[in-house]
Amino acid sequence: MSGKRWVWLVCAAVAAAVAIYAMFQIIVVAVVSAVVASLVTFFVYRYLERKSKTPLPAKPDPRKRLLQMLGRLVDLNIRIRETGLGESILARVEDIIDKLRELLEDINERHPEHELTWTLNQMAKEYLPKVMNPYLELSANDRDSSQEELLRSLDGLEAEIDNVADLVRGDKMGDFKAKAAFLRARFVQQRV
Repeated sequence: MSGKRWVWLVCAAVAAAVAIYAMFQIIVVAVVSAVVASLVTFFVYRYLERKSKTPLPAKPDPRKRLLQMLGRLVDLNIRIRETGLGESILARVEDIIDKLRELLEDINERHPEHELTWTLNQMAKEYLPKVMNPYLELSANDRDSSQEELLRSLDGLEAEIDNVADLVRGDKMGDFKAKAAFLRARFVQQRV
């Protein structure tokens, strides 16, 4: 063999070696990329699977909700006493709070999932405070001029509480749904 052939053969071998080396790098990069992509996909899938399996939040304890509601009524009662309302209004609001306290315990225990229970709870949580809080923030002169309107609102609320108490104590379940719809329309939906 001549020297030229050896040179060409060595050049061809070097070119083949460079080509194989370049392809090997591409293959190595492709394999490493595939492994990394597989691992990332696996860990993302496991994370999403764990996240979707997180337990649903526990259903709120009805007794705890009732105690919170009663606590709000106590807070309202204390606020009313601290603002120095007249004895007649103070006595009316305290009577309503006492009736609500007694009725809320009974209805939440006996009919926890009923619409009337929800509506009465809203009256205690939302309506009574929304009637009283703006009145409490008025000046003494403005309170005097708004007293009749407040008393009318309290009269209506107390009358409905008495009606609900009669329904609950008499176990008149057929009348519950109609009364719940009426109370929701009259007190809850107007004010919320």
